Amino acid sequence: MYQNVLGPFAPSGTATADPTVTMSAGVVIGTTFSATNLPSSTATANAYLGIPFAKSPPERFSPPQDPVPWSSPLLAQTPAPGCIAQNLTGSDKTALDYTPILHISDEVEQSEDCLYLNVYAPPDASPSNLKEVMFWVYGGNLMFGDSNLPFYNGTSFAVNEDVVVVSHNYRTNIFGFSNAGDLPADQRNVGFLDQRQALDWVQKNIKQFGGDPTKVTVFGESAGGFSVKQLLANPPSPLPFRAAIVESEQALFHNGPENYQKVLENFNCPDVDCLRGISAIDIVDYIQEQTLLFGPTEDDKTYISNVTTSIDSGQFADVPIMLGTNKNELSALVWAISQSSSYSIRLTLAGVLVKLFDVGTIKAWMDAGDILQYVEASTGQDPTWDDISRVATDLAFTCTTGAIVNYTADHGYDVWRYRFSASVQYNNTFPGEGAVHASEVPGVFNTWADPTNATLSALGQYMNKVWAGFAKDPAAGPGWPHVGENQDFELGDIGEQGNPGQQPISLGETDSYCDFLLPYANQFGLAW
Repeated sequence: MYQNVLGPFAPSGTATADPTVTMSAGVVIGTTFSATNLPSSTATANAYLGIPFAKSPPERFSPPQDPVPWSSPLLAQTPAPGCIAQNLTGSDKTALDYTPILHISDEVEQSEDCLYLNVYAPPDASPSNLKEVMFWVYGGNLMFGDSNLPFYNGTSFAVNEDVVVVSHNYRTNIFGFSNAGDLPADQRNVGFLDQRQALDWVQKNIKQFGGDPTKVTVFGESAGGFSVKQLLANPPSPLPFRAAIVESEQALFHNGPENYQKVLENFNCPDVDCLRGISAIDIVDYIQEQTLLFGPTEDDKTYISNVTTSIDSGQFADVPIMLGTNKNELSALVWAISQSSSYSIRLTLAGVLVKLFDVGTIKAWMDAGDILQYVEASTGQDPTWDDISRVATDLAFTCTTGAIVNYTADHGYDVWRYRFSASVQYNNTFPGEGAVHASEVPGVFNTWADPTNATLSALGQYMNKVWAGFAKDPAAGPGWPHVGENQDFELGDIGEQGNPGQQPISLGETDSYCDFLLPYANQFGLAW
């Protein structure tokens, strides 16, 4: 079992006894954290970091197994390492640098021995005083991610909103989604199996930490939101959650089986057993250098490419759902690509289509021309950089999420939709940045990098309360009409023009391009 090392969290330094929990696997000794972004507060949360939820270390490319019990108390006071990450390159890396909350530094410790989770609990949570549970799934395009990033600190949820938060690591890239044809289909998506293993751990153990296993809400962003969508579409039985929040769901992956074969050939391996003996660093260096992507494969258990099949059959989990996107999801990617396309509007849009959808350059050029003609006809003026940012965002996020929202609502599901519109300035800025991809995450956790910013502080407290409130009473919704209730003004617009709350807005304001763009998203395999 991994020996924890100091990570990006800061214990409160109080003199009180360390919180201790006795599980069936052994004793866990945690620590306490001060309330995030509330420096004047003396309140603390109990934090248990680096608890194994699976056998340590897991066998490479194999499903997780139950953890081995420990005889001595487990000191769960510092985070365990993250899973092996496939870092981005080129314009993808440039774009990520402008959404730094998702950036995995080279200094962050990584290991194949990474299947650990963190628990944040209110100080009075106990088996006799149970709290609602929020189960977090991080993003990273199923290429990278780490539950220990400071923006994912659950202390504010625990202290200010009286809920228990669980965050966990799961395997990504080839280590989580091997696409290995020589493995059974139900063993190719071990990253999704890691998520389910952690959810199973919650059902078996969270009561000892003061969490109610019957009142679990799963929530995730980007590939984490995509993962939550797959949990809804392929629900475990019995269902280990009662509500779901899906933030900016999407994952872009291409040619997984072909890429797996390239890896075999590069290392002169005949099969997956041979790859198990190759250095993990050598493997990740190769897939990064070659930009080889690895996504999930259909397995009749954890992944389905078109979730409407699950909705039509009634398999889709019947729980209240909140889904949403950010106003300017792909502004950073558009800006990054524009730097190498001579600032041409059409070249930049074509580059975006090539990058997102793996289409050929000729088709991308033709499609870009058609789309720009539509934009010009709609606006009555030549397309601008803001128009390109909106088109890219609508194609990959706004219209696809809207389609899922409408389809589930039409089939009788209780669904609420939001848009995050706050323009948050990070270390790196560029013209037209707006509400970029993942910029809502520190609002949700109330972990803004600048706790002295009064506007962001108020917005973070509001979002923290809304997300926790949904977990406490999912049927009541987040505070604005559910889809279908108000016909039009039923989308909660959060943070627009400095508003530290939300204002219901018309779907026409957000979805006006979607009738035209959704067929492109369908064609590119993103819509469902």
